Amino acid sequence: MESDPRQALREGRMTSFQIMVVVICVTLNMVDGFDVLAMSFTAPLVAREWGIDPATLGVLLSAGLVGMGTGAIFISPIADLMGRRAVVILSALIMSLGMFASAATSTVPELWLCRFVTGLGIGGVLASGNTLLSEYSPTRWRDFVISTMVIGYPTGAIIGGSVFAYLVSEYGWRSAFLFGGAASTLMLPFIYLYLPESLDFLLTRRREDSLKRVNDVLRRLGKAPLTALPNISRDEAATKAVVGVLEPRYLKGTVLMVLSYFMLMFSFYFVLSWTPKNLVDLGFTVEQGIFALLLVNLGGIFGGLTCGYFAKRLNARSLTSYFLVLLFFSIVGFGMVQTGFLPMMTMAFLVGFFLMSAMAGLYIIVPHVYPPNVRNTGTGLAIGIGRIGAMVGPPLAGLLIAAGWERVAYYSVLALPVLISALAVRYVAYFNEQAASADGSPAWARKQPG
Repeated sequence: MESDPRQALREGRMTSFQIMVVVICVTLNMVDGFDVLAMSFTAPLVAREWGIDPATLGVLLSAGLVGMGTGAIFISPIADLMGRRAVVILSALIMSLGMFASAATSTVPELWLCRFVTGLGIGGVLASGNTLLSEYSPTRWRDFVISTMVIGYPTGAIIGGSVFAYLVSEYGWRSAFLFGGAASTLMLPFIYLYLPESLDFLLTRRREDSLKRVNDVLRRLGKAPLTALPNISRDEAATKAVVGVLEPRYLKGTVLMVLSYFMLMFSFYFVLSWTPKNLVDLGFTVEQGIFALLLVNLGGIFGGLTCGYFAKRLNARSLTSYFLVLLFFSIVGFGMVQTGFLPMMTMAFLVGFFLMSAMAGLYIIVPHVYPPNVRNTGTGLAIGIGRIGAMVGPPLAGLLIAAGWERVAYYSVLALPVLISALAVRYVAYFNEQAASADGSPAWARKQPG
């Protein structure tokens, strides 16, 4: 019987073919970043043109998040049934259609629906892209590669913000959506031509053409073809696609990952949503408030890279839990600072650093929790329910501010969820990618290193 080609892939060097997979997934996440930001940049002009009140505008701003959560939960499982590549193509197409359609809207319900559709595509890309990267990266590079994809989001937000500022001022708010749609559309031929199907998917979802498709991938990787499909571990073979995330052996990991994502996103989007407004209320200028948000994203880029660099050298779960605890203290510290440009901007950078380092850690961990048959479903479930936390955090902050809470008080309360996230991620167990041991004990039950 042939040996499992995934072992050679994970133990080998990073090839140009694998680098292409990384570039495509990172670029897609950058596109996600400025597609999400498009509504934030166009909101003032849309509100003025259509005469929208703040409450209605808030509903519009939430449409993308609702779509992202829905897409991550309901589109991601398709990747465990039909393949990661097919879902990435489908999701990128949905993103493009949603962005182009947004530019043609004339009413609030129409724009809400288009933003929801765009979010569906983004949710599908986030989960499937992360899974593909984890499955195509050599073990020694995997954590860093995943963190690179994660920082594509704030990178796209920074680049998109600069482009949108020009487009909106020169050509109106619809141009921002047209630009986002064009960027998504330009990615489609690259995805179709260069993004491969997952070897993990092909080997576990065995079909009549699986051997041919596996050999096509191996040829592109510069590996020798197989004459027959190799055996896979009992755990991989026994796990049912999609519903396997709720099997008793994976249920604890699913609950812990969902809880961890939810709690982090709760605080994550509170910071992103309220930073400019908070600073303006403290007497800073609008430009300084926007600059602080830019520093949050810039700090996030450095934080994500830092997490990726150290995750493989240290225990990823412990490292992420430490980043989450430091994030708690940085958010509280940000709430304590109320005067001084330099102290405020320094804290904004630090909050962004720990926000994205913690987020990168969760994205690194979640593919390790599941076997291939349910990996994309589990990732999508964690990301999708995490978006519910993103929808809860900012409105709760608004209620606390309206109730007259001091800044340090509501920042401290809204930072508490990241401590719960730290505790949850600490106890997540990894799925063992190797075959079941000779004594027949299931891989998931054995003690995992690191």
